[in-house]
Amino acid sequence: MATDKRPANSDHEITAINIVYDALKDLEPAAQRRVLEYVDSRLHVPSPDDEPHPQPAAGAKDRPLAPSERPADAARADDSEGISPVAIKWMKRSGLTAESLSPFFSLGVDEIDLVAKKVPGESKKDRMHSVLLLKGIAAYLSTGVARVTHKQAKEACLHYNAYDPANFAAHLKKSFAAEVAGNKQSGYTLTARGLTNATEIIKTLASAT
Repeated sequence: MATDKRPANSDHEITAINIVYDALKDLEPAAQRRVLEYVDSRLHVPSPDDEPHPQPAAGAKDRPLAPSERPADAARADDSEGISPVAIKWMKRSGLTAESLSPFFSLGVDEIDLVAKKVPGESKKDRMHSVLLLKGIAAYLSTGVARVTHKQAKEACLHYNAYDPANFAAHLKKSFAAEVAGNKQSGYTLTARGLTNATEIIKTLASAT
């Protein structure tokens, strides 16, 4: 009689694959990517190319490695401490580094925030647009989710002279809806387009420094 020699956990893997597929198949591609990146960050799934570094030969003299001798991953870890794994992947895709982001965000602290001296925009509406996108990136760097509360958004708008109480909600609903989703109760989350446009703002700011 034939014997099923598949690993005992293979059925569990197939079940998990089916569940994940069913949950994602009806979502937009951008939403699918956000869900997968968030789960990846929560589970700390190692990258396929994460390999252990070779141990030094016995008797090798202990000394600090020069920057040029350190493994690339170790060198990046110095600059990316405190940045969410999801955001690190976004930085790599976007050609951004911790050094290029540091003039605009408070890297290296528990809650990364927007610290740029000023934001783009001649009018309050334009500055509000920049603040919402950049605050979303600050949250993305810190938590892996580009979402801020109404209080956080309002305080940042006040700081950058971008708060127009009479038109705040209208701008969100009519002008920024494709980039920023949500409301006062739920908070504001960058859409895929919002994340893309925020990335372009940061690249423009970085190129000017």
